[in-house]
Amino acid sequence: MYVPCPHNSEVICEGLHQVLVEWHLERKISTVTLDNCAANDKAIWNMEDKLDSNSLMLQGKLIHMRWCVHILNLIVQDGMSVLKEGIERVRDSVAYWSATPKRHERFEKMARTLNIPYTRKIGLDCKTRWNSTYLMLSTALPYQEIFYRLSRQVKQFDCCPTIEDWNFAKEVCDKLKIFYDIIELLSGTKYVTSNILFPKICCIRLVIRKWSATNNELMQKICEEMKEKFDKYWLDVHGLMAMATILDPRYKTHMLQALFGSLYGYEHAANKVDELKNLMVELLLEYKESDEPAASVQVAAQVDKDQEDEAGILLDQYMMQQPIVSSQLCTELDLYLEEPALPRTQEVDIITWWKVGGMKYPTLQRIARDILPIPVTTVASEYAFSTSGRILSAHRSRLAPKTTEALMCMQAWSRDNMFDNVTSDHFAIQSVLEDEQEAMEECESEITIED
Repeated sequence: MYVPCPHNSEVICEGLHQVLVEWHLERKISTVTLDNCAANDKAIWNMEDKLDSNSLMLQGKLIHMRWCVHILNLIVQDGMSVLKEGIERVRDSVAYWSATPKRHERFEKMARTLNIPYTRKIGLDCKTRWNSTYLMLSTALPYQEIFYRLSRQVKQFDCCPTIEDWNFAKEVCDKLKIFYDIIELLSGTKYVTSNILFPKICCIRLVIRKWSATNNELMQKICEEMKEKFDKYWLDVHGLMAMATILDPRYKTHMLQALFGSLYGYEHAANKVDELKNLMVELLLEYKESDEPAASVQVAAQVDKDQEDEAGILLDQYMMQQPIVSSQLCTELDLYLEEPALPRTQEVDIITWWKVGGMKYPTLQRIARDILPIPVTTVASEYAFSTSGRILSAHRSRLAPKTTEALMCMQAWSRDNMFDNVTSDHFAIQSVLEDEQEAMEECESEITIED
């Protein structure tokens, strides 16, 4: 969807609402996942006035889902802001030996001489993207001996990292790997991610606390920056994603008790879990009330069908007049929580489980249907914004816009095994690629003639 300038909250809100109305989705919204931007926050606040609050979960209290992968990246970036000096010589060394093909060839030759498998090509990172810094460090670390040998042979190479530099780089790489693996996991598109977000977020808080006990002053400063940013966004993903964890039959409230116990102490953990259970009870009441009209229609149809069953008619009419008692709903939740949890290590298709096993809990089943599919991020991965760097390389920087678009589409379709379903679009893109190839060949022939 194209949003005209200026990209303020009013324009974003109006554009989003227009699309929802056009697709007839304005009464079918559970959450809207957005990144952490002031304009987006205000846009969601304005959006609540345009939507029917009765169609939203808890009158719209849960409509704004924070883009958690973006938040994790902000946490890491704040910590990495003090990292420049610690890995500067490693970055300079990688930059030196990857600057030209001739230098890289010599680096590769030294790897063969030392009998070190050169399976991953070294490459310079982008300083504003921490994940590329992680990849640079994880790639360079196995080749410490190569850098050292070359520093003794090449006088111009005067920035070889010291042993302390490598040790610090390894420590940083080990810590960044946790964030990298979690973000890769949360960026999945073929499985549910909402139920695993809360445990992973809590694990990050626990490891930051553990890292702060190190004797390295620079690492302590990094942890302080990460902790400050984490505490700022903690409440943004606290309630809704904790309920998604409860709806995982392997975790339920046991996972919350364990995590809250480690974070706050087990006495305070019980209060936190009770708050979340009360929130789920509110949802149960709301979903049960929304079922009443449909239930009334169903009973009325049954009455017309079974005219001869006078006793059944009287019972149905009596039940329709009875008020909903919250304890009955609490019983449904209690029954689910009291049922033994599935083994934690068991692979579970949680959507299928609720579709089949959750039939015993019809109201909870509807809640699970709306909460579990909530995406915790809006892109396949945070660094997907830099896709152009992997398509428009330094040696292939003159591709036409249509060709670039075709390459990106074919890459995505190939990754998702969609080629079997692609017909006309595939041939259209193939035609664009062929036209572009012909144009490039003509251009090359003209240059040859001029030469």
